[in-house]
Amino acid sequence: MSLKNYPKLFSNTRIILLVIILLLGIFFRFANLGAKIFWVDEVATAVRVSGYTIPEVTNNLQQQDILEANALRNYQIISPDKTFSDSFNALTKSPEHAPLYFILTRFWMQLWGSSISNMRSLSVCLSLLVFPCLYWLCQELFNKPLVSWLAVMLMSVSPFYVAYAQEARPYSLWTITILLMGASFLRAIRLNTWQSWLLYSFSLILGFYTSLFSIYIAFFQGLYLVIITAPKQIKIIRNYLGSGAIALLAFSPWIAIIINYLGLFHDNTSWMRGNFNIFDIVAVLIGTNLLTFGDLPISQDSNPIQLAIVLILIVTSFLVITLSSDLRHFLMQNKRLIIFFLLFIIPVVIILFANYIYLDWVTIIGALVALCILSLSGYALYFLVVNTSRDRWLFLLTLSVSVPISLIVTDIINQGQSSTAPRYLIPLQLGIQIAVAYCLASNLTFNKLTAIARQNFWKLTTMMFLTLGVFSCVRNLTISPFYQKGRNINNPAIAQIINQYNSALVLVEPNNAMDVLSLAYSLSPKTKFKVINSEDNLMEYINIFEGIFIVKASAQLQDRIAQNSQVNFEKVYQSHLFSLDEIPLDLWLLH
Repeated sequence: MSLKNYPKLFSNTRIILLVIILLLGIFFRFANLGAKIFWVDEVATAVRVSGYTIPEVTNNLQQQDILEANALRNYQIISPDKTFSDSFNALTKSPEHAPLYFILTRFWMQLWGSSISNMRSLSVCLSLLVFPCLYWLCQELFNKPLVSWLAVMLMSVSPFYVAYAQEARPYSLWTITILLMGASFLRAIRLNTWQSWLLYSFSLILGFYTSLFSIYIAFFQGLYLVIITAPKQIKIIRNYLGSGAIALLAFSPWIAIIINYLGLFHDNTSWMRGNFNIFDIVAVLIGTNLLTFGDLPISQDSNPIQLAIVLILIVTSFLVITLSSDLRHFLMQNKRLIIFFLLFIIPVVIILFANYIYLDWVTIIGALVALCILSLSGYALYFLVVNTSRDRWLFLLTLSVSVPISLIVTDIINQGQSSTAPRYLIPLQLGIQIAVAYCLASNLTFNKLTAIARQNFWKLTTMMFLTLGVFSCVRNLTISPFYQKGRNINNPAIAQIINQYNSALVLVEPNNAMDVLSLAYSLSPKTKFKVINSEDNLMEYINIFEGIFIVKASAQLQDRIAQNSQVNFEKVYQSHLFSLDEIPLDLWLLH
Protein backbone atom coordinates (compact mmCIF):
# COMPACT_ATOMS: atom_id res chain seq x y z
CA MET A 1 0.00 0.00 0.00
CA SER A 2 1.40 3.38 -0.97
CA LEU A 3 1.98 6.03 1.70
CA LYS A 4 -0.34 8.50 -0.01
CA ASN A 5 -3.28 6.13 0.54
CA TYR A 6 -2.56 5.82 4.27
CA PRO A 7 -4.41 9.01 5.35
CA LYS A 8 -7.48 7.88 3.39
CA LEU A 9 -7.42 4.47 5.05
CA PHE A 10 -7.04 6.12 8.46
CA SER A 11 -9.97 8.39 7.70
CA ASN A 12 -12.18 5.47 6.66
CA THR A 13 -11.16 3.56 9.78
CA ARG A 14 -12.18 6.50 11.94
CA ILE A 15 -15.59 6.66 10.25
CA ILE A 16 -16.16 2.94 10.81
CA LEU A 17 -15.06 3.26 14.44
CA LEU A 18 -17.37 6.27 14.92
CA VAL A 19 -20.37 4.35 13.56
CA ILE A 20 -19.62 1.30 15.74
CA ILE A 21 -19.23 3.39 18.89
CA LEU A 22 -22.44 5.36 18.21
CA LEU A 23 -24.41 2.16 17.57
CA LEU A 24 -23.04 0.63 20.77
CA GLY A 25 -24.00 3.79 22.67
CA ILE A 26 -27.56 3.59 21.36
CA PHE A 27 -27.75 -0.12 22.19
CA PHE A 28 -26.49 0.37 25.75
CA ARG A 29 -29.11 3.07 26.35
CA PHE A 30 -32.03 0.90 25.29
CA ALA A 31 -30.80 -2.44 26.69
CA ASN A 32 -32.68 -3.88 29.72
CA LEU A 33 -34.52 -0.60 30.11
CA GLY A 34 -37.25 -2.02 32.33
CA ALA A 35 -35.05 -4.41 34.32
CA LYS A 36 -32.95 -1.90 36.28
CA ILE A 37 -33.86 -0.90 39.84
CA PHE A 38 -36.74 1.59 39.96
CA TRP A 39 -35.48 3.63 42.88
CA VAL A 40 -37.20 6.17 45.14
CA ASP A 41 -36.41 9.23 43.00
CA GLU A 42 -38.00 7.53 40.01
CA VAL A 43 -40.94 6.52 42.19
CA ALA A 44 -41.28 10.21 43.11
CA THR A 45 -41.29 11.08 39.39
CA ALA A 46 -44.07 8.58 38.69
CA VAL A 47 -46.12 9.67 41.71
CA ARG A 48 -45.99 13.40 40.95
CA VAL A 49 -46.52 12.98 37.22
CA SER A 50 -49.55 10.78 37.98
CA GLY A 51 -51.08 13.64 39.96
CA TYR A 52 -50.24 12.74 43.56
CA THR A 53 -47.99 14.27 46.17
CA ILE A 54 -45.80 12.03 48.31
CA PRO A 55 -47.55 13.03 51.59
CA GLU A 56 -50.90 12.29 49.94
CA VAL A 57 -49.78 8.81 48.90
CA THR A 58 -48.29 8.10 52.33
CA ASN A 59 -51.47 9.18 54.14
CA ASN A 60 -53.68 7.11 51.82
CA LEU A 61 -51.57 3.99 52.33
CA GLN A 62 -51.45 4.56 56.08
CA GLN A 63 -55.24 4.50 56.30
CA GLN A 64 -55.53 1.13 54.56
CA ASP A 65 -54.94 -2.36 55.89
CA ILE A 66 -53.11 -5.13 54.00
CA LEU A 67 -52.17 -4.09 50.46
CA GLU A 68 -51.06 -5.89 47.31
CA ALA A 69 -48.40 -4.61 44.94
CA ASN A 70 -51.00 -3.39 42.42
CA ALA A 71 -52.42 -1.05 45.06
CA LEU A 72 -48.99 0.56 45.38
CA ARG A 73 -48.59 0.91 41.63
CA ASN A 74 -51.96 2.61 41.24
CA TYR A 75 -50.31 5.81 42.47
CA GLN A 76 -47.68 5.60 39.71
CA ILE A 77 -49.79 5.38 36.58
CA ILE A 78 -51.75 7.85 34.50
CA SER A 79 -55.46 7.43 35.23
CA PRO A 80 -58.60 9.30 34.14
CA ASP A 81 -59.15 10.34 37.75
CA LYS A 82 -56.07 12.55 37.72
CA THR A 83 -55.80 15.30 35.11
CA PHE A 84 -52.84 17.39 34.00
CA SER A 85 -53.97 20.01 36.50
CA ASP A 86 -53.48 17.46 39.31
CA SER A 87 -50.00 16.68 38.02
CA PHE A 88 -49.01 20.32 37.85
CA ASN A 89 -50.39 20.91 41.34
CA ALA A 90 -48.27 17.99 42.61
CA LEU A 91 -45.19 19.51 40.93
CA THR A 92 -45.73 22.83 42.66
CA LYS A 93 -45.55 20.98 46.00
CA SER A 94 -41.96 20.08 45.06
CA PRO A 95 -40.75 23.52 43.94
CA GLU A 96 -37.08 22.50 44.23
CA HIS A 97 -37.55 20.54 41.01
CA ALA A 98 -37.99 22.68 37.88
CA PRO A 99 -41.05 21.34 36.03
CA LEU A 100 -40.11 20.97 32.33
CA TYR A 101 -38.98 17.34 32.38
CA PHE A 102 -41.93 16.22 34.50
CA ILE A 103 -44.43 17.95 32.23
CA LEU A 104 -42.87 16.22 29.22
CA THR A 105 -43.04 12.91 31.12
CA ARG A 106 -46.75 13.40 31.80
CA PHE A 107 -47.51 13.77 28.08
CA TRP A 108 -45.10 10.94 27.22
CA MET A 109 -46.83 8.53 29.62
CA GLN A 110 -50.25 9.53 28.28
CA LEU A 111 -48.98 8.70 24.79
CA TRP A 112 -47.02 5.49 25.42
CA GLY A 113 -48.20 4.14 28.79
CA SER A 114 -47.00 4.06 32.39
CA SER A 115 -44.65 1.06 32.42
CA ILE A 116 -41.10 1.50 33.64
CA SER A 117 -39.69 1.02 30.14
CA ASN A 118 -42.05 3.55 28.61
CA MET A 119 -41.37 6.12 31.31
CA ARG A 120 -37.59 5.74 31.01
CA SER A 121 -37.65 5.78 27.21
CA LEU A 122 -38.19 9.55 27.28
CA SER A 123 -34.81 10.00 28.99
CA VAL A 124 -33.23 7.62 26.48
CA CYS A 125 -34.57 9.57 23.50
CA LEU A 126 -33.46 12.85 25.07
CA SER A 127 -29.98 11.40 25.69
CA LEU A 128 -29.55 10.84 21.94
CA LEU A 129 -30.01 14.58 21.40
CA VAL A 130 -26.93 15.13 23.57
CA PHE A 131 -24.71 14.01 20.67
CA PRO A 132 -25.52 16.86 18.22
CA CYS A 133 -25.53 19.40 21.05
CA LEU A 134 -22.08 18.28 22.22
CA TYR A 135 -20.80 18.37 18.64
CA TRP A 136 -22.09 21.93 18.23
CA LEU A 137 -20.45 23.14 21.45
CA CYS A 138 -17.08 21.60 20.50
CA GLN A 139 -17.29 23.19 17.05
CA GLU A 140 -17.98 26.58 18.59
CA LEU A 141 -15.00 26.11 20.87
CA PHE A 142 -12.37 24.67 18.53
CA ASN A 143 -13.88 24.37 15.02
CA LYS A 144 -12.13 21.01 14.62
CA PRO A 145 -14.40 18.11 13.57
CA LEU A 146 -12.02 15.48 15.00
CA VAL A 147 -12.31 17.04 18.46
CA SER A 148 -16.09 17.14 18.17
CA TRP A 149 -16.43 13.56 16.99
CA LEU A 150 -14.06 12.24 19.67
CA ALA A 151 -16.10 14.04 22.32
CA VAL A 152 -19.28 12.44 20.93
CA MET A 153 -17.64 9.00 20.93
CA LEU A 154 -16.51 9.36 24.54
CA MET A 155 -20.00 10.52 25.49
CA SER A 156 -21.60 7.64 23.61
CA VAL A 157 -19.97 4.93 25.75
CA SER A 158 -19.61 6.91 28.97
CA PRO A 159 -21.05 4.61 31.68
CA PHE A 160 -22.25 7.60 33.71
CA TYR A 161 -24.31 9.13 30.89
CA VAL A 162 -25.61 5.72 29.80
CA ALA A 163 -26.77 5.03 33.38
CA TYR A 164 -28.61 8.34 33.70
CA ALA A 165 -30.04 8.00 30.18
CA GLN A 166 -31.93 4.98 31.59
CA GLU A 167 -33.39 6.83 34.56
CA ALA A 168 -36.76 8.56 34.76
CA ARG A 169 -35.19 11.78 36.00
CA PRO A 170 -34.28 15.05 34.24
CA TYR A 171 -30.51 14.60 33.94
CA SER A 172 -30.42 13.78 30.21
CA LEU A 173 -32.52 16.86 29.52
CA TRP A 174 -30.29 18.93 31.80
CA THR A 175 -27.20 17.76 29.90
CA ILE A 176 -28.82 18.95 26.66
CA THR A 177 -29.65 22.36 28.10
CA ILE A 178 -26.12 22.80 29.52
CA LEU A 179 -24.64 22.13 26.09
CA LEU A 180 -27.20 24.38 24.38
CA MET A 181 -26.51 27.19 26.84
CA GLY A 182 -22.78 26.90 26.18
CA ALA A 183 -22.95 26.61 22.39
CA SER A 184 -25.52 29.39 21.92
CA PHE A 185 -23.55 31.59 24.34
CA LEU A 186 -20.34 31.24 22.31
CA ARG A 187 -22.26 31.76 19.08
CA ALA A 188 -23.87 34.92 20.45
CA ILE A 189 -20.46 36.30 21.43
CA ARG A 190 -19.07 35.47 17.98
CA LEU A 191 -21.96 36.94 15.95
CA ASN A 192 -23.33 39.49 18.43
CA THR A 193 -26.66 39.77 16.61
CA TRP A 194 -30.08 40.08 18.19
CA GLN A 195 -31.07 36.70 16.70
CA SER A 196 -28.09 34.95 18.30
CA TRP A 197 -28.76 36.52 21.70
CA LEU A 198 -32.46 35.62 21.42
CA LEU A 199 -31.41 31.99 20.83
CA TYR A 200 -29.25 32.21 23.94
CA SER A 201 -32.24 33.54 25.90
CA PHE A 202 -34.27 30.55 24.74
CA SER A 203 -31.54 28.14 25.88
CA LEU A 204 -31.46 29.84 29.29
CA ILE A 205 -35.23 29.45 29.64
CA LEU A 206 -34.96 25.74 28.83
CA GLY A 207 -32.10 25.40 31.30
CA PHE A 208 -33.87 27.21 34.14
CA TYR A 209 -37.07 25.19 33.66
CA THR A 210 -35.01 21.95 33.66
CA SER A 211 -32.80 22.52 36.71
CA LEU A 212 -32.40 25.36 39.18
CA PHE A 213 -28.64 24.70 39.06
CA SER A 214 -28.63 26.15 35.53
CA ILE A 215 -28.76 29.59 37.16
CA TYR A 216 -25.23 28.95 38.50
CA ILE A 217 -24.04 28.14 34.97
CA ALA A 218 -25.56 31.33 33.56
CA PHE A 219 -23.94 33.38 36.34
CA PHE A 220 -20.49 31.93 35.65
CA GLN A 221 -20.96 32.59 31.95
CA GLY A 222 -21.42 36.23 32.90
CA LEU A 223 -18.19 36.15 34.94
CA TYR A 224 -16.39 34.63 31.96
CA LEU A 225 -17.74 37.37 29.70
CA VAL A 226 -16.57 40.12 32.06
CA ILE A 227 -13.05 38.63 32.14
CA ILE A 228 -12.55 38.25 28.38
CA THR A 229 -14.46 41.28 27.11
CA ALA A 230 -12.46 44.35 26.17
CA PRO A 231 -13.82 47.81 27.17
CA LYS A 232 -14.74 48.59 23.56
CA GLN A 233 -16.92 45.46 23.43
CA ILE A 234 -19.15 46.49 26.33
CA LYS A 235 -22.18 46.03 24.05
CA ILE A 236 -21.70 42.25 24.33
CA ILE A 237 -22.09 42.44 28.11
CA ARG A 238 -25.25 44.54 27.73
CA ASN A 239 -26.68 41.96 25.32
CA TYR A 240 -25.85 39.19 27.80
CA LEU A 241 -27.65 41.05 30.58
CA GLY A 242 -30.64 41.59 28.30
CA SER A 243 -30.80 37.89 27.43
CA GLY A 244 -30.56 36.98 31.10
CA ALA A 245 -33.34 39.42 31.97
CA ILE A 246 -35.62 37.90 29.32
CA ALA A 247 -34.91 34.40 30.66
CA LEU A 248 -35.56 35.41 34.28
CA LEU A 249 -38.78 37.12 33.25
CA ALA A 250 -39.92 33.94 31.51
CA PHE A 251 -38.90 31.92 34.58
CA SER A 252 -40.63 34.29 37.02
CA PRO A 253 -43.83 32.17 37.29
CA TRP A 254 -41.82 29.32 38.80
CA ILE A 255 -39.87 31.76 40.98
CA ALA A 256 -43.23 32.90 42.35
CA ILE A 257 -44.15 29.27 43.09
CA ILE A 258 -40.84 28.78 44.94
CA ILE A 259 -41.50 31.87 47.04
CA ASN A 260 -45.08 30.79 47.71
CA TYR A 261 -43.96 27.32 48.86
CA LEU A 262 -40.69 28.34 50.46
CA GLY A 263 -41.40 26.19 53.52
CA LEU A 264 -41.84 23.10 51.34
CA PHE A 265 -38.72 24.04 49.39
CA HIS A 266 -36.75 24.13 52.64
CA ASP A 267 -38.22 20.87 53.95
CA ASN A 268 -37.75 18.95 50.68
CA THR A 269 -34.07 19.91 50.52
CA SER A 270 -33.33 19.19 54.18
CA TRP A 271 -31.18 16.17 53.20
CA MET A 272 -28.69 18.63 51.67
CA ARG A 273 -28.05 20.25 55.04
CA GLY A 274 -25.95 18.50 57.66
CA ASN A 275 -23.38 15.67 57.46
CA PHE A 276 -20.70 17.94 55.99
CA ASN A 277 -17.53 15.96 55.31
CA ILE A 278 -14.72 17.42 53.21
CA PHE A 279 -13.30 13.96 52.48
CA ASP A 280 -16.65 12.84 51.04
CA ILE A 281 -16.67 15.89 48.78
CA VAL A 282 -13.13 15.23 47.56
CA ALA A 283 -13.91 11.56 46.94
CA VAL A 284 -17.02 12.43 44.92
CA LEU A 285 -15.14 15.00 42.83
CA ILE A 286 -12.51 12.38 42.00
CA GLY A 287 -15.12 9.69 41.44
CA THR A 288 -17.15 11.96 39.18
CA ASN A 289 -14.13 12.35 36.91
CA LEU A 290 -13.57 8.59 36.82
CA LEU A 291 -17.22 7.77 36.10
CA THR A 292 -17.10 9.90 32.96
CA PHE A 293 -14.82 7.34 31.32
CA GLY A 294 -15.19 4.10 33.28
CA ASP A 295 -17.25 2.49 36.04
CA LEU A 296 -14.46 0.73 37.90
CA PRO A 297 -15.18 -2.26 40.18
CA ILE A 298 -13.83 -2.01 43.73
CA SER A 299 -14.09 -4.42 46.62
CA GLN A 300 -16.96 -3.89 49.07
CA ASP A 301 -14.35 -3.91 51.83
CA SER A 302 -12.61 -0.89 50.28
CA ASN A 303 -13.32 2.67 51.38
CA PRO A 304 -13.73 4.92 48.31
CA ILE A 305 -12.84 8.02 50.32
CA GLN A 306 -9.51 6.61 51.48
CA LEU A 307 -8.82 5.29 47.98
CA ALA A 308 -9.54 8.73 46.49
CA ILE A 309 -7.09 10.40 48.90
CA VAL A 310 -4.35 7.94 47.90
CA LEU A 311 -5.07 8.53 44.20
CA ILE A 312 -4.87 12.29 44.67
CA LEU A 313 -1.44 11.99 46.31
CA ILE A 314 -0.09 9.71 43.58
CA VAL A 315 -1.48 11.70 40.65
CA THR A 316 -0.31 15.00 42.12
CA SER A 317 3.20 13.63 42.53
CA PHE A 318 3.14 12.24 38.99
CA LEU A 319 1.96 15.53 37.48
CA VAL A 320 4.57 17.52 39.40
CA ILE A 321 7.32 15.28 38.01
CA THR A 322 5.86 15.24 34.48
CA LEU A 323 5.23 18.98 34.16
CA SER A 324 8.41 20.14 35.91
CA SER A 325 11.13 20.15 33.23
CA ASP A 326 13.93 20.68 35.77
CA LEU A 327 12.87 17.76 37.94
CA ARG A 328 12.36 15.54 34.89
CA HIS A 329 15.82 16.45 33.59
CA PHE A 330 17.36 15.70 37.00
CA LEU A 331 15.76 12.24 37.10
CA MET A 332 16.90 11.44 33.56
CA GLN A 333 20.46 12.39 34.51
CA ASN A 334 20.28 10.13 37.59
CA LYS A 335 18.89 6.86 36.30
CA ARG A 336 20.13 4.99 39.38
CA LEU A 337 17.78 7.13 41.43
CA ILE A 338 14.89 6.00 39.23
CA ILE A 339 15.87 2.34 39.70
CA PHE A 340 16.08 2.88 43.47
CA PHE A 341 12.68 4.56 43.38
CA LEU A 342 11.10 1.67 41.47
CA LEU A 343 12.71 -1.15 43.47
CA PHE A 344 12.54 0.28 46.98
CA ILE A 345 10.38 3.37 47.44
CA ILE A 346 7.29 2.18 45.51
CA PRO A 347 7.03 -1.17 47.41
CA VAL A 348 7.35 0.70 50.71
CA VAL A 349 4.62 3.15 49.67
CA ILE A 350 2.35 0.28 48.61
CA ILE A 351 2.85 -1.43 51.97
CA LEU A 352 1.99 1.79 53.79
CA PHE A 353 -1.13 2.28 51.65
CA ALA A 354 -2.11 -1.34 52.22
CA ASN A 355 -2.31 -0.58 55.94
CA TYR A 356 -4.49 2.46 55.19
CA ILE A 357 -6.90 1.00 52.63
CA TYR A 358 -8.12 -2.49 51.81
CA LEU A 359 -6.37 -3.82 48.71
CA ASP A 360 -7.33 -6.90 46.74
CA TRP A 361 -6.80 -7.66 43.07
CA VAL A 362 -10.08 -6.08 42.02
CA THR A 363 -9.30 -2.88 43.89
CA ILE A 364 -5.67 -2.80 42.69
CA ILE A 365 -6.70 -3.13 39.03
CA GLY A 366 -9.42 -0.52 39.51
CA ALA A 367 -6.94 1.83 41.20
CA LEU A 368 -4.41 1.45 38.37
CA VAL A 369 -7.06 2.25 35.76
CA ALA A 370 -8.20 5.18 37.89
CA LEU A 371 -4.63 6.46 37.98
CA CYS A 372 -4.54 6.39 34.17
CA ILE A 373 -7.85 8.28 33.92
CA LEU A 374 -6.86 10.93 36.46
CA SER A 375 -3.42 11.35 34.89
CA LEU A 376 -4.86 11.85 31.41
CA SER A 377 -7.53 14.23 32.75
CA GLY A 378 -4.92 16.32 34.55
CA TYR A 379 -2.62 16.35 31.54
CA ALA A 380 -5.52 17.18 29.21
CA LEU A 381 -6.39 20.27 31.27
CA TYR A 382 -2.71 21.33 31.23
CA PHE A 383 -2.50 20.67 27.47
CA LEU A 384 -5.67 22.70 26.90
CA VAL A 385 -4.35 25.74 28.80
CA VAL A 386 -0.96 25.62 27.04
CA ASN A 387 -2.21 25.07 23.50
CA THR A 388 -5.39 27.15 23.24
CA SER A 389 -6.22 30.81 23.63
CA ARG A 390 -7.40 32.12 26.97
CA ASP A 391 -11.01 32.52 25.89
CA ARG A 392 -11.19 28.80 24.95
CA TRP A 393 -9.74 27.21 28.07
CA LEU A 394 -11.31 29.79 30.38
CA PHE A 395 -14.77 28.93 29.03
CA LEU A 396 -14.28 25.22 29.84
CA LEU A 397 -12.88 26.12 33.25
CA THR A 398 -15.87 28.30 34.19
CA LEU A 399 -18.26 25.62 32.89
CA SER A 400 -16.53 22.92 34.93
CA VAL A 401 -16.48 24.80 38.24
CA SER A 402 -19.81 26.63 37.94
CA VAL A 403 -22.00 24.14 39.81
CA PRO A 404 -19.35 22.34 41.95
CA ILE A 405 -17.96 25.58 43.41
CA SER A 406 -21.46 26.92 44.07
CA LEU A 407 -22.53 23.72 45.83
CA ILE A 408 -19.33 23.43 47.86
CA VAL A 409 -19.69 27.02 49.09
CA THR A 410 -23.32 26.29 49.99
CA ASP A 411 -22.26 23.14 51.83
CA ILE A 412 -19.62 25.01 53.80
CA ILE A 413 -22.22 27.58 54.85
CA ASN A 414 -24.90 25.00 55.68
CA GLN A 415 -22.49 22.24 56.74
CA GLY A 416 -24.31 20.21 54.10
CA GLN A 417 -23.69 17.51 51.48
CA SER A 418 -25.32 18.67 48.23
CA SER A 419 -21.95 18.54 46.42
CA THR A 420 -21.63 14.81 47.16
CA ALA A 421 -24.26 13.89 44.54
CA PRO A 422 -22.44 12.98 41.26
CA ARG A 423 -25.57 13.75 39.22
CA TYR A 424 -25.29 17.42 40.22
CA LEU A 425 -21.72 17.66 38.87
CA ILE A 426 -22.48 17.08 35.19
CA PRO A 427 -20.92 20.45 34.13
CA LEU A 428 -17.61 19.30 35.66
CA GLN A 429 -17.76 16.04 33.72
CA LEU A 430 -18.55 17.81 30.46
CA GLY A 431 -15.64 20.20 30.86
CA ILE A 432 -13.13 17.41 31.54
CA GLN A 433 -14.54 15.24 28.76
CA ILE A 434 -14.19 18.02 26.18
CA ALA A 435 -10.64 18.77 27.39
CA VAL A 436 -9.68 15.08 27.01
CA ALA A 437 -11.24 14.98 23.53
CA TYR A 438 -9.20 18.05 22.52
CA CYS A 439 -5.98 16.53 23.91
CA LEU A 440 -6.53 13.22 22.11
CA ALA A 441 -7.53 14.82 18.80
CA SER A 442 -4.59 17.23 18.82
CA ASN A 443 -2.10 14.42 19.37
CA LEU A 444 -3.76 12.16 16.79
CA THR A 445 -3.49 14.74 14.02
CA PHE A 446 -0.87 13.95 11.40
CA ASN A 447 1.79 16.64 11.11
CA LYS A 448 5.55 16.91 10.70
CA LEU A 449 6.05 17.93 14.32
CA THR A 450 4.36 14.81 15.69
CA ALA A 451 6.54 11.72 15.78
CA ILE A 452 5.05 8.43 14.59
CA ALA A 453 5.75 6.80 17.95
CA ARG A 454 3.87 9.61 19.72
CA GLN A 455 0.93 9.29 17.35
CA ASN A 456 0.80 5.55 17.97
CA PHE A 457 0.82 6.15 21.73
CA TRP A 458 -2.16 8.48 21.49
CA LYS A 459 -4.00 6.11 19.15
CA LEU A 460 -3.52 3.37 21.73
CA THR A 461 -4.65 5.70 24.52
CA THR A 462 -7.79 6.65 22.59
CA MET A 463 -8.67 3.02 21.92
CA MET A 464 -8.06 2.11 25.56
CA PHE A 465 -10.43 4.81 26.78
CA LEU A 466 -13.13 3.83 24.31
CA THR A 467 -12.65 0.16 25.25
CA LEU A 468 -12.90 1.05 28.94
CA GLY A 469 -16.21 2.79 28.27
CA VAL A 470 -17.56 -0.17 26.32
CA PHE A 471 -16.38 -2.61 29.02
CA SER A 472 -18.05 -0.53 31.75
CA CYS A 473 -21.34 -0.35 29.83
CA VAL A 474 -21.28 -4.12 29.20
CA ARG A 475 -20.63 -4.70 32.91
CA ASN A 476 -23.65 -2.52 33.77
CA LEU A 477 -26.01 -4.15 31.27
CA THR A 478 -27.85 -6.08 33.96
CA ILE A 479 -26.97 -4.11 37.10
CA SER A 480 -27.43 -0.57 38.37
CA PRO A 481 -24.38 1.41 39.52
CA PHE A 482 -24.29 1.93 43.29
CA TYR A 483 -23.68 5.69 42.94
CA GLN A 484 -26.91 6.10 40.95
CA LYS A 485 -29.58 4.23 42.90
CA GLY A 486 -28.64 5.21 46.45
CA ARG A 487 -29.75 2.86 49.18
CA ASN A 488 -32.20 1.12 46.81
CA ILE A 489 -29.20 -0.62 45.26
CA ASN A 490 -29.94 -3.16 48.02
CA ASN A 491 -33.43 -3.95 46.65
CA PRO A 492 -32.45 -7.19 44.84
CA ALA A 493 -30.67 -8.62 47.90
CA ILE A 494 -33.57 -7.71 50.20
CA ALA A 495 -36.13 -9.08 47.72
CA GLN A 496 -34.22 -12.36 47.48
CA ILE A 497 -34.69 -12.90 51.23
CA ILE A 498 -38.38 -11.98 51.25
CA ASN A 499 -39.22 -14.01 48.14
CA GLN A 500 -38.11 -17.21 49.89
CA TYR A 501 -41.37 -17.10 51.87
CA ASN A 502 -44.63 -18.26 50.30
CA SER A 503 -46.61 -15.88 52.49
CA ALA A 504 -44.77 -12.67 53.36
CA LEU A 505 -45.88 -9.34 54.80
CA VAL A 506 -43.68 -6.27 54.46
CA LEU A 507 -44.23 -3.60 57.09
CA VAL A 508 -42.93 -0.06 56.78
CA GLU A 509 -43.23 3.18 58.71
CA PRO A 510 -44.76 6.19 56.90
CA ASN A 511 -41.49 8.06 56.37
CA ASN A 512 -40.06 5.06 54.46
CA ALA A 513 -43.14 4.31 52.36
CA MET A 514 -41.44 5.38 49.11
CA ASP A 515 -38.72 2.78 49.65
CA VAL A 516 -41.36 0.06 49.74
CA LEU A 517 -42.97 1.39 46.55
CA SER A 518 -39.54 0.96 44.99
CA LEU A 519 -38.92 -2.47 46.56
CA ALA A 520 -42.31 -3.79 45.41
CA TYR A 521 -41.07 -4.02 41.81
CA SER A 522 -38.54 -6.67 42.87
CA LEU A 523 -40.86 -8.73 45.06
CA SER A 524 -43.11 -11.70 44.32
CA PRO A 525 -46.73 -10.81 43.44
CA LYS A 526 -47.80 -12.86 46.48
CA THR A 527 -46.10 -10.45 48.88
CA LYS A 528 -48.38 -8.17 50.89
CA PHE A 529 -47.67 -4.71 52.33
CA LYS A 530 -48.74 -2.57 55.25
CA VAL A 531 -47.84 1.01 56.20
CA ILE A 532 -48.00 0.90 59.99
CA ASN A 533 -49.08 3.46 62.56
CA SER A 534 -47.77 3.77 66.09
CA GLU A 535 -51.10 2.33 67.35
CA ASP A 536 -51.07 -0.78 65.16
CA ASN A 537 -50.88 -4.13 66.94
CA LEU A 538 -48.25 -6.11 65.04
CA MET A 539 -49.10 -9.30 66.94
CA GLU A 540 -52.33 -9.77 64.97
CA TYR A 541 -50.30 -10.57 61.83
CA ILE A 542 -47.97 -13.14 63.44
CA ASN A 543 -50.18 -16.19 62.82
CA ILE A 544 -51.42 -15.06 59.42
CA PHE A 545 -48.12 -14.79 57.51
CA GLU A 546 -45.18 -17.12 57.27
CA GLY A 547 -42.70 -14.26 57.32
CA ILE A 548 -43.20 -10.71 58.61
CA PHE A 549 -40.53 -8.22 57.60
CA ILE A 550 -39.89 -4.60 58.51
CA VAL A 551 -37.97 -2.37 56.13
CA LYS A 552 -35.64 0.07 57.88
CA ALA A 553 -37.11 -0.11 61.37
CA SER A 554 -36.59 3.09 63.34
CA ALA A 555 -35.04 3.08 66.81
CA GLN A 556 -38.46 3.86 68.32
CA LEU A 557 -40.07 0.89 66.55
CA GLN A 558 -37.24 -1.41 67.60
CA ASP A 559 -37.71 -0.37 71.24
CA ARG A 560 -41.46 -0.89 70.99
CA ILE A 561 -41.06 -4.43 69.61
CA ALA A 562 -38.31 -5.31 72.10
CA GLN A 563 -40.75 -4.71 74.95
CA ASN A 564 -42.85 -7.67 73.77
CA SER A 565 -41.26 -10.83 75.15
CA GLN A 566 -43.33 -13.05 72.83
CA VAL A 567 -41.65 -11.72 69.69
CA ASN A 568 -38.17 -12.41 68.35
CA PHE A 569 -36.81 -9.53 66.31
CA GLU A 570 -33.62 -9.87 64.26
CA LYS A 571 -31.86 -8.06 61.43
CA VAL A 572 -31.61 -10.37 58.41
CA TYR A 573 -29.98 -7.93 55.99
CA GLN A 574 -27.44 -5.18 56.66
CA SER A 575 -26.75 -2.69 53.87
CA HIS A 576 -23.14 -2.16 52.90
CA LEU A 577 -22.19 1.48 53.39
CA PHE A 578 -19.60 3.18 51.20
CA SER A 579 -19.84 6.28 53.38
CA LEU A 580 -20.76 6.85 57.02
CA ASP A 581 -23.24 9.52 55.91
CA GLU A 582 -25.35 7.06 53.91
CA ILE A 583 -28.81 6.06 55.13
CA PRO A 584 -28.94 2.23 55.20
CA LEU A 585 -31.89 0.23 53.95
CA ASP A 586 -31.94 -2.73 56.32
CA LEU A 587 -34.38 -5.63 56.71
CA TRP A 588 -35.74 -7.03 59.99
CA LEU A 589 -37.64 -10.27 60.58
CA LEU A 590 -40.35 -10.83 63.19
CA HIS A 591 -40.81 -14.35 64.62
